[in-house]
Amino acid sequence: MTYMVAHLSDEYLLELAQYFSSLHLPYPPPQVSNTSPAILEHGRRLVMSGDTSRNIPACIACHGDRLTGALPSIPSLLGLSRDYLNSQFGAWKAGTRRAVRPDCMATIAHQLTPDDVGAISSWLAAQPVPEDMTPVPASSVRFPMSCGSALQ
Repeated sequence: MTYMVAHLSDEYLLELAQYFSSLHLPYPPPQVSNTSPAILEHGRRLVMSGDTSRNIPACIACHGDRLTGALPSIPSLLGLSRDYLNSQFGAWKAGTRRAVRPDCMATIAHQLTPDDVGAISSWLAAQPVPEDMTPVPASSVRFPMSCGSALQ
């Protein structure tokens, strides 16, 4: 993808982004999970409360109480498959996905165990998508750490 867009102007990339962001396609239904209730509860706790003993903030701290994201650059965590979510955590850990420094998501991903990632991904993938997927304004989110994505 990088090679395909490397030679496009910023103006054209903005036009593409605006077009695709205007589309409101239906989301797939939540994934049926064969994950144990204990693992799903572990995922729910990390998403909703984090783990202060390990300095892991709750996902809702940055992605909003409804997990629909925060404008302008914090994405929604709903409507995504478990495999996709797992791959993104892996990319943050491996350094193949990164954000503007300070890269808070990479910091968080490095603190999560494989069991944490599986629990979070399983719980998120099983959640229904709300009818209103509007992201919250960044001003309504109190980021728990310095994050370059929040500065955009």
